Amino acid sequence: MNTLLVDGDNLLTIGFYGCKNFFHNGIHIGGIYHILNTLQKSIELYNLDKVVIFWDGEDSAFQRRQIYCHYKEDRKHGMTPNEEKNFMYQKRRTQKYLEEVYVRQGEFQHCESDDCIAYYVQNSPNENKIIYSSDRDLPQLLDKKTKIYNPSLRQLYSMGDTIIYDKEEVLIDNVALIKMICGDKSDSIYGIYGLGSKTFISFFPEIRTTPLTIEDVKQKANLLFEQNNKSIKIKNLLTGVTKFGVYGDEFFTLNQRLVDLSHPFLTDKAKADIIDILNEELDGEGRSYKNILAMMQEDGIFNMLPKMENAWTNFITPFLKLTRKEKNNKNIKNSTYARTRQQLSNGSGDASKF
Repeated sequence: MNTLLVDGDNLLTIGFYGCKNFFHNGIHIGGIYHILNTLQKSIELYNLDKVVIFWDGEDSAFQRRQIYCHYKEDRKHGMTPNEEKNFMYQKRRTQKYLEEVYVRQGEFQHCESDDCIAYYVQNSPNENKIIYSSDRDLPQLLDKKTKIYNPSLRQLYSMGDTIIYDKEEVLIDNVALIKMICGDKSDSIYGIYGLGSKTFISFFPEIRTTPLTIEDVKQKANLLFEQNNKSIKIKNLLTGVTKFGVYGDEFFTLNQRLVDLSHPFLTDKAKADIIDILNEELDGEGRSYKNILAMMQEDGIFNMLPKMENAWTNFITPFLKLTRKEKNNKNIKNSTYARTRQQLSNGSGDASKF
């Protein structure tokens, strides 16, 4: 089974800003159009059997802020109140479109889409997956059954590939490690003081070709310090110095927990619902391609299509193919799934399924 996993907010944001001149009756619809256009092309290109979109839930940064108060504190979208209102309108409108064409969706309070995607990957060993996102956290999910398409770089990546990180070419397997050590301004995760990614890579050039761990970095840093104990940056690395002070091993433990997706920040209820999204058959009641055609007419999506015969038919056909596949998909819920679902449902999480 071929599955596309999408970071919904990431894709919507790209369309929101990238298709900024797409308006209908004075309402911006660039984000809606971009997501629909991207998905219909992907369904055809990768012969998809399933599309799953996860969205950041309400107060999605809450759980990481419990262990790191600075998390995403400096994130500014630069939107005016009207732009924020329109962004949320396009998000909710897009979700309605996707419901009509059998795209599976999840949105959970206090949960980020990255963690949801990670948990889905961990629990779907029999699916061939492509993750669609430009987020730097997600390359760590690559395995023999999982690839990543980065829309910013317009490239599909597999394990062992190289990728551009802050204008430097590195092994994609090491992207999360660089973020752990050097931090990430977009998430307000602070790294070693004075050690940017370019300098870090100059100290550890093998990061371009060889998978490394934090322990590998510590061991080599000790050797480098023996050779040159006047290097302030190496000393900062060994002692865990950030802009807030000296943290020692606590620095590595905290940043690894913030970045590492092997243990996603999810409520038990969210985990249970993701298992449902993975396994359950979709209810066809109320869904109809006629509904999406009516919505496209109402929102002016047809006006954005190429001026050619059968343009709207070509646009909608991939979604109809996905719909047929989902209708014919008869998943048998085995005892293992049932036990997992029941166990997770008994947890104390407070997330709700979209």
